[in-house]
Amino acid sequence: MAEELKECLPEQTEDLSAVQETATIPEDAPEITVPVKFNKEIKNLTLSEAGNLAQKGMKFDMISSDYERIKILAKENGIGVSEYLTALERQRNDDKIKSLTERCGGNEEIAKHIFELEKSAPKGANNGFDELQENFPEIKELSDVPEEVLEKVNLKGTNLLDEFLRYRMLMEREKSEIARNYKNGKNSSIGSQNSATVNNTSTDGFLKGLWG
Repeated sequence: MAEELKECLPEQTEDLSAVQETATIPEDAPEITVPVKFNKEIKNLTLSEAGNLAQKGMKFDMISSDYERIKILAKENGIGVSEYLTALERQRNDDKIKSLTERCGGNEEIAKHIFELEKSAPKGANNGFDELQENFPEIKELSDVPEEVLEKVNLKGTNLLDEFLRYRMLMEREKSEIARNYKNGKNSSIGSQNSATVNNTSTDGFLKGLWG
């Protein structure tokens, strides 16, 4: 039985080699393409391109119902889908800037600066210290960063630039509150002085009438 198996093995090996050679596609063979009709135009796509489009098509099927809802909302506003999404994005940005302005004590300039940084600043290495130096050149080394900021970064594992911006917003808000309290206190003091003056005048008039 063993001898019979040995005699069979070479023949099987040769057969497998022949199958592999037959299955190998020649280099000069024409590339296989698939005709696809889109927007009244037929394009011949490679198998790879057709596969990518098929995947995109399946993904679109998953969100097609949401897209139809967006089309309806856009139509109700008399605009196209692209314009509608742009308007939504603009409104979101305006709301964000408004919120930042309130947190910055009413300083819209700093709020817009923070907004642009949050949009464009990439997440870098070393917890964002490079980003911090790039946007705030006055910070030369970590010792220049407020201790409160470093503590929050270490505690929360957040980005240095993000925490520093929050710190600046808090400082601006506190500064605005101090100025407002000082103004209110000054106005209150002036009001008390005016009231005292009125009372003194009334008392003088009463005494004059009493004693003639």
